[in-house]
Amino acid sequence: MSTGKELLQEAIERLGSVKRLEAEMLLASVLGYDRAHLLAHDREELTNEQSGLFHQLLQRRVDDEPLQYILGETNFMGMTFLVNPHVLIPRFDTEILVEQSLQLLQHMPLPKRIADICTGSGAIAISLAKYGEALEVWASDLSFQALAVAQENNKRMETAVRFRQGNLFEPFAAEGLTRYFSLITSNPPYVTSQEMATLAPEVLKEPKMALWGGDDGLFFYRQLIPQAKQFLQTGGALAVEIGYQQGEAVKELFLREMYQQVTIVKDWQGCDRVVFGYWNE
Repeated sequence: MSTGKELLQEAIERLGSVKRLEAEMLLASVLGYDRAHLLAHDREELTNEQSGLFHQLLQRRVDDEPLQYILGETNFMGMTFLVNPHVLIPRFDTEILVEQSLQLLQHMPLPKRIADICTGSGAIAISLAKYGEALEVWASDLSFQALAVAQENNKRMETAVRFRQGNLFEPFAAEGLTRYFSLITSNPPYVTSQEMATLAPEVLKEPKMALWGGDDGLFFYRQLIPQAKQFLQTGGALAVEIGYQQGEAVKELFLREMYQQVTIVKDWQGCDRVVFGYWNE
């Protein structure tokens, strides 16, 4: 039998020293401990079953499966969301979109209603439901499998987001929700064809339909921005996450559709990350 310390050393040799934290998280998940307890008791021997499970998880990480999929969860906006290979892993950068959306909501009159498009794991919609003052939060996604994850997260966070399956705004059109929402948010697929060819192997394990945004990465914005006007109240806002090189191009799409006060918001690294604008008929 092996000790935790021995298994960690083996993992570091296979993954590289820069992924020591990942190795610790994998072993902690096998043992059901937090990292602090694990490191304080790393000389304890594991059972053969525990060692075998750890080696299975380690091999998945060696094969470039994202750590979040292996653990089955990730942190976002101070909450722990379930994730699996059917959904994009929520990124720290996307918190910029949530925080900007919460600011926009503060200045909007009641009733405050939100729609999140391409919701994936539901991270944006659920975060807005948890921290915002919205009366209603709706969300849509084309993938049934993604929505199953989102529904589980909805239960887990004890929020009441109304999820609907379909492409972009189609589910909301079917329910007659035109001119209904105060705020529409989206983190659509925006990776270009050229960027897809250079993505890290572990990123390519995430669903392509949640990553690829057409040759220039703007395919979904060209649909999303004009369609959103039909579903926004007068004075409502559309806020979208963008790739770091897409700020001016997406802003131009907003302006072409006559949105007002169109603004590019930068992330903590000074890169373009969110574009928002108001719709007034």
